[in-house]
Amino acid sequence: MNNNRKILCGAAALLVSAGFFGASFLIPELSDHINRLGNGNLLVYAAMLLIFCLVFLGGMLLTERWEPGTWLSRKNKKVNELVFAVLIFSQMIFYTIGVSMETGQVGSVSEKYGWHTQPLPLMNLLFLAELVVFFRVYANIQIREEKNDWMVWLIYAVLTILIFYCMDTPNIFGRAEAGDHFHAHAYYNSVYNVYQGLPYTDTMTSIYGHYGLLFKIPMKLVGGDFRMFVLMITALGTLAHVCAFLVLELTVESRILRALGAVAAAFPVLGMRGGYYWQVWPHRMIFPMILLLYAAILMKKQWWNVWTGLTGYLICLLAILWNTETGVILAVAWMALFVSRCLTGGEWRIGLLIRTVPVHAVCVAASFFGAYGIVNLYNLSKHSPANTLGEFLIPLLSDSYMVDILHLDLPMYPSAYMGVIALFLIGTAMGISTWFYAKQKNDGQVQLIFFLSISALGRITYYVNRPSYHNLDCVSLSAVILLAYLGQRGMTFVKKRKWKHWEEMDLAGVVNGTLGLACAAAVLAMSTGTVLQFSQNSKIKENYHNVGELEAFVQEIAEVVPENTHGFGLNVAEIYSLLHWNTQCFTMDFSDMAVIPESLQELQEQLTEADAPYVFTSRSSLPIWERNDPETYQWFSETYELDQTFPYYEEEFQFYRKK
Repeated sequence: MNNNRKILCGAAALLVSAGFFGASFLIPELSDHINRLGNGNLLVYAAMLLIFCLVFLGGMLLTERWEPGTWLSRKNKKVNELVFAVLIFSQMIFYTIGVSMETGQVGSVSEKYGWHTQPLPLMNLLFLAELVVFFRVYANIQIREEKNDWMVWLIYAVLTILIFYCMDTPNIFGRAEAGDHFHAHAYYNSVYNVYQGLPYTDTMTSIYGHYGLLFKIPMKLVGGDFRMFVLMITALGTLAHVCAFLVLELTVESRILRALGAVAAAFPVLGMRGGYYWQVWPHRMIFPMILLLYAAILMKKQWWNVWTGLTGYLICLLAILWNTETGVILAVAWMALFVSRCLTGGEWRIGLLIRTVPVHAVCVAASFFGAYGIVNLYNLSKHSPANTLGEFLIPLLSDSYMVDILHLDLPMYPSAYMGVIALFLIGTAMGISTWFYAKQKNDGQVQLIFFLSISALGRITYYVNRPSYHNLDCVSLSAVILLAYLGQRGMTFVKKRKWKHWEEMDLAGVVNGTLGLACAAAVLAMSTGTVLQFSQNSKIKENYHNVGELEAFVQEIAEVVPENTHGFGLNVAEIYSLLHWNTQCFTMDFSDMAVIPESLQELQEQLTEADAPYVFTSRSSLPIWERNDPETYQWFSETYELDQTFPYYEEEFQFYRKK
């Protein structure tokens, strides 16, 4: 009875919130009104989450006194078979359409995937055959799983090595696609600025957070070398995956799903992208996985006390310093976990709740202002004014970042993000449902799933704000862990052959088993995709590892360009760091110059004050300068003339002399 109640309330909440979500984008008058209020994508998404929680909570409260003898607890074979068929076929149709449409999404590289290079009906049949064989073998094979732990750990080890190899991409020009080294520059430029001792100012900040401070000492130890920086980034990306593997180990009982989940977790790095995207991997992955692993260990060991709670907020402080938006979301999710723990068990301890909420709200604020204070201490140590809150929060308050040139409309056809959001809403509902019943044995794991889901629903705003397909990767590890956790129900459904006993199952049993099957199938699909695509992407990545080629090109520049020549623009800091030169010009990264175009006026001042006889830049940088500040670009064109060029793949570096 209790499970049926949760299922119906969850289904009602999903339908109502999905209806609101669709209407907000598909009804032009409503959509226009919302967009006039601000960022339509984020406003609708936030309202949808609120509606889901309110409807689910309201449903659970209204049905609190339902008696167990109602129709909900009846077992009807035909109804159960119908529910199973509807759920299975609706999901098959949804994901078939979603896969067929994924090549058209902005930022998708999926046109080269095996399931798009072959006819879709054929690929569907092959995948269905794989599912049938997998579940049939699983249902019939007898394995003493306790004997096979070493196999799972071997898979973790092999994946760790492969992930490290694939994320190590020092030759950022290797694939000759401009978008790749634009992303590299967007990330590395702020690290280079901090390494050179520059403070954070209103015209020279970091578009993705203040992670440069955490890199400062390690970069000093290795001399600011870009090659070593890439190794650090690679280590962090690998660590994020290792944390995910350990969370799977602590939360998923099925060893088969642990192994498949680990392979599936590597899909974006080993299977999807031919290049890198540091703004997601590992930037938006590392601290969520560290905090999730920390929470999983606390749940497993039951080490809940004041000090472990404060340690969590310390991790959140570092996360805010690393990336403001991700860190704040983690701090709020950490608070939500503690509030939820006060409500779990059905006996709402209002007095404890009244004490808990203000204390944790103060801790969230302390995490934020602690990170803010560290940034300003750094600024003051460089004899620079303290940042205002607005400057600290850049680019979150910038129109060009939130509602202007970088804005994209959310796809309204069946898309992966819809399934991912629904998955995390299910996890949220599971956590909230523990507030209404006596304590259960698995409440600790469910609360961990609640924390994972709240954190992921917050972090997916990065995709919602700018629905470029690969931005959905920011929650991929969390999604795989939750899929593997829920997939266990599907594996039990198969192992016990429950489809032979429809008359013994209630509504909740059918829905849980069916959704569990779908989750297990999704994990299998992603792990299969990792294996199929890995060989192709390994070949694509080969030239990224050609460090000798990059070093030879850098030396070619050094033979012509005087040491420490004033340099600016896309990838110049990367080139100079390999030579251990100082650019002497420091700006906002050119990839995101539209956010703070005033930085170009400072660039002109730096060149003028130094009376620089030579300058070094890249061809891609000059159109960005001209577009964002035509007046100062005109000054540059009138002051300097091109002397020599250095072509490298699709980029060209340029050496200028003063006229």
